[in-house]
Order: sequence, then C-alpha cells, then structure tokens
Amino acid sequence: MNRNIYAVKIALGLSLLAKTLLPETAQAQQLGIANSNYAGTNGLYTNPSAIADSRHKFYLSLFSAEFGATNNYLRYDAPMSLLKLARQGEEFKSEYIQENLNGKQKLVMAGADFRGPAFMWQLSPQHSIAVTTRVRAAFQANNLSEEVARLYKVADGEDDSYLYKPYTGNNMNLNANVFSEFGLSYARVVLDQGPHFVKAGITLKRLNGGSAAFLNLEDTDLQAEERMVEGTDDAEYVVKLDKVHARYGYAAAPEFDAAESGDILGLLLGGKSAGSGWGADLGFTYEYRTSNPDYQITRNGQQLTNLEQNKYKYRVAVSLMDVGGIHYNNPDLVWAYDVTRTNKEVNLSDIGDAETTEDKLDYLNEQLDVSESEKQTSFRASLPTALNINIDYRLTRNIYANATLIQGVRGRNSIGMRQNSLFAITPRAEFKKFELAVPVALQNNYSVLTVGAMVRFMNFYIGSDNIGGALNLGKPYGANAYIGVSLLPILQRNPKEKKSTPATVQQPG
Repeated sequence: MNRNIYAVKIALGLSLLAKTLLPETAQAQQLGIANSNYAGTNGLYTNPSAIADSRHKFYLSLFSAEFGATNNYLRYDAPMSLLKLARQGEEFKSEYIQENLNGKQKLVMAGADFRGPAFMWQLSPQHSIAVTTRVRAAFQANNLSEEVARLYKVADGEDDSYLYKPYTGNNMNLNANVFSEFGLSYARVVLDQGPHFVKAGITLKRLNGGSAAFLNLEDTDLQAEERMVEGTDDAEYVVKLDKVHARYGYAAAPEFDAAESGDILGLLLGGKSAGSGWGADLGFTYEYRTSNPDYQITRNGQQLTNLEQNKYKYRVAVSLMDVGGIHYNNPDLVWAYDVTRTNKEVNLSDIGDAETTEDKLDYLNEQLDVSESEKQTSFRASLPTALNINIDYRLTRNIYANATLIQGVRGRNSIGMRQNSLFAITPRAEFKKFELAVPVALQNNYSVLTVGAMVRFMNFYIGSDNIGGALNLGKPYGANAYIGVSLLPILQRNPKEKKSTPATVQQPG
C-alpha cells in the first residue's frame, strides 16, 4: 500500500481536489537587481517610470529567468541540502520537515518567470520607450486553514488522527496560470526644477493565456477518510463533502503544429489560444537632488549636468503593477462550473487513475452530480495586481540602502494569481561594472523572514531572494534563484572636450 501518494494530496487541504485540475506549473521580484540604477529593462517590472532619465542610453536584455517555491507552513530542517540529498540518493525522512503552527492561514506557491528579449531606448533626455516579452507560470494555494493543512501528517502513517475529523467553514483558493505577455512602455520626465525631479511611466501589455485552472471553495465542510479497497490490501482516500460551494474551471493549452506558420501566429496573437486580454502598469518616481558640485561639469566652455553620475540623495517610487486579466473564452478549450452540493464524496485514487486533465474533470463532475447544463465556457483570470512603494537612499557615492513594500490588492476569492505581500530592506554597493546587493525581507504576506544576495558583473547577474533556501541555511520555507544576461548596454556619456588647435606662428620674411 502506497500511503504517500494519496496522503500528500490530502496534505494541503483541497490541494486534494486541486491536483485533479491544476497543471504542474512552477512566480517573482528579483529584489537585488530590480532597484539598481543599472537595471535597464529589469527596472520596468517594479515601476515603468524607471527607464526615464536612466543611466542607459540603450539597453538590450537577452533573457532573465527565475524559479522558486515557497510556503509559510512547512520548513526544511535536515543535515544536508535537498540537492545533496538527491545527488547522494539518500532517503527523505519525515523528521526533515517541521511545522509552523501559529493558527494563521497557510499558503503555498511555486513559479517560474522567464523574461525574454527586451530593449529600452532613450529618445531624448525627457522621453524613453521600451519593448518587453515575458512568460509567467505559477501554482498557488491561499487561505488554507491550519487544521486542513495538518492533514499532511497522514503521510507515511505518521498520524492518522487527522482523518475522520470534520473541518468546517473552509474558504480557500487554488490557482494555476501559464501566460505570455508583450509589453510596450513609455516614460518621461514631468518635472525638473531645482532639487525636485519627477518622472512617470506606463506599460501596456497584450496577454496570451496558455493554460489555467482554479478551484475556489467557500463555506465548505469536509473530512478525509481512509478506506480499504475491497478484495485487496490497498487503501484509498476519500474526501467527504458534507457541504460544499465550489467554483472551479480549466483552460487547456491548444494543440498546434510547430511547422504551420498559421498555428504559431494564432498562438502569438491569441486566436488559437484558450484566452487573451490586456494589462497595464502605472508608476511615477520622485527624486530629491542635491546641489553637489560633482553633478556639474564644464565641456567646451559650457556648464552641463554630469550624465555619468546618479544625482539623487533619495528616491521615492510608487507604482500599481499588473492591472488587468485574461478572458478565457474559447469554447473548445474552456470548462467552468459553479456548484453547491451537500453530502457528496470525492475518491482521490479514482480521479488519480484518470489519464488526462479532461478525464479527471469529468470524473469529478460525475462524483458531484454536475450536469452538462451547468457547464460554462468562459472565465476571467486576474493578474496579480499589487501596489509597490520603494525608497532608495544614497549613503555615499556608491553605497545605497533600499526599502521596498509590495502589497497585493487582489480579493480573497478572485480567480487568478496573487502577489504575496512583502517588505524588504536591501543594502547595495553599486558601480558601473560591479554590483552587490543583500535583500532582507519579510515575505509570504509578511510571515517568513528571508535573506538573499545578488551579484552583477558587467552584463551578467545572478542572485536569489532566498539564499537560505538555496544553501539550506536557517531552516528555510522555500528557495528561489534568478539569472540574467544583457547585450550592448550603452551608458549615458558626457560630451568629450574638444582639443584646441594650436595657433599658427608666422615666420619673418
């Protein structure tokens, strides 16, 4: 009898049911590089005004990639890292996992963020534009009650006492999304008067939904049971739903022929995909600039502002990111339901035997007695809208201290990804060819303390917002890592001093 497979499904509440619907996907901030004056297009992902009056005249990003997973319930406490554990083929033991029992709601997230080719170009000292490409994928479980989360203890037969217990009034949501975006940004200087400098920016994004799934439970009463399969020594797990209000749906990835240009064009423009939509980022930045003589230079008899220096004593940036969403409305690829039932059962092992997601969905509908007339062929998945507030203080010419607050603003029961709120303090040493940043953050809705690090060397950077998870330091709740490469970054340059022509000395005749 393999208890692990089904017990882990029970573990995270109706991650139980979610696993029947959600694709296996793996979302991000890159705190170390995001606020650098040498971030280039990477600064756009926290505030679109960042590219105005940038240190770069032109910046071409080849790619950036980030992968990570986190939660605020289970932490890893073992004598070796997960990588070493896997490399040595060691058995994973249940005592390597510790619970965080504080009576608060639990969350789980795994994600990937791939930023494709992008460029920014300063058209003039006042105006800048940028073009970006991006693919994001994430699975999230939010508002999971601690009691339901503790069903994880059933794994390995550690504690069956969490079975056969009623868990009432559950409200939780699970979402998975894979989508691409094409962004066009514009930023400009709106005020440059004395020490006061203000710039504003906007990014418009065309969104193309690749695949999505969601499960939202409201005021649901459930309990999990273990039952022996008749005539065998095997066990199966059943979730009894005494009362359930469930909204759930699935948008499948379309089939396409890579050799057909029409199929590729249809995917890129959204014609063949399950859904498409629009998004936007809005932001502004205020800088208080001192009258430091280093900011003024003389070239060819003219006094000019030094383009090769950062000029602010402190910088305050505010932005509203990821406004909008994706409307999944392809009737051939979309299934959505809103059902209220009493006294139903869901057999996890039977659903697990189904080969495709559509088969799993059909089986779930059968167990909940959902009729064809209840099927909907559209739903809207929101972007992870968040308010970003950022303060950057210049301590010395090359040393900075940054404070970042990111507050997710999506409603508890909305469909789509959410931005988990965080607060971070990031000291950094910043030079043209080298940069080091060390973000210290309260992540996962201010519930988990993390320490990260980022190193940039010329056109290459690598980092983590949770280096403890990557290196197995401090009993981590997760880990992430990111990397990026740019090509041909052209920094702002001051005009060169023209060489004077020596006067001609006339010789006596």
